Amino acid sequence: MVAILGNTVLTWVKEENMAVNLAMKQLLYHHWITHGVAVILTFLVLGFILSRIVRPSACRTLTPLLVVASAIGALGLVALFLILG
Repeated sequence: MVAILGNTVLTWVKEENMAVNLAMKQLLYHHWITHGVAVILTFLVLGFILSRIVRPSACRTLTPLLVVASAIGALGLVALFLILG
């Protein structure tokens, strides 16, 4: 959920702030490569940490929360590109 919402926030930030976009471009040769690496690392690191902490009983609420996070992320990206478009 954090990686999904982080992806949306990072997209908004780098599309609205050219300094961030340029820094990401310089870091790994293209801003989308840096973006992808950041999201994947967020997913892997938080997934590893939270898999050690979260109790199995909490998994019942995981699917609805993932659906909500995905919907918020998708709506955020659609809104961004409608505004920019």
